[in-house]
Amino acid sequence: MSAFIRRYSRYLNEKSRAYRLMASDITKIKRGIDGVIRTMNTEKLLNTLPVLQTQLDALLNFNANPDELTNGIIRAAFMLLFRDALRLFAAYNEGILNLLGRIKNKQ
Repeated sequence: MSAFIRRYSRYLNEKSRAYRLMASDITKIKRGIDGVIRTMNTEKLLNTLPVLQTQLDALLNFNANPDELTNGIIRAAFMLLFRDALRLFAAYNEGILNLLGRIKNKQ
C-alpha cells in the first residue's frame, strides 16, 4: 500500500505546485465557451498547458489495476484521482481548443 500512497503523494505535490504557479485550482475553474481557459490569452495559455500536462502525468502515474482496488484506502485515492482526471482532461482539452482557434484565426 505504501507504493500507492507515495504515488498519490506525488500527485498531490504536483497539484500544489500547479496551484502555486497558477494561483487557482484547475479542477475547480469554470469551464465551457466562456470558461477561464477558453478565454485565456495566448501567452498565459502557453504557460498553463505544460502545468496541466505535468499534473496529468503525475495523476496517471498512480496506475492501479482492478485487483489492487480491493483496499479501501487505495480505492478512495483512485476515486479522487479519477474525479480530478476528468476535470483536468476537460481543462486541457479546452486549452488545446483555445490554442488551435487562435492559430486558425491568425492564418
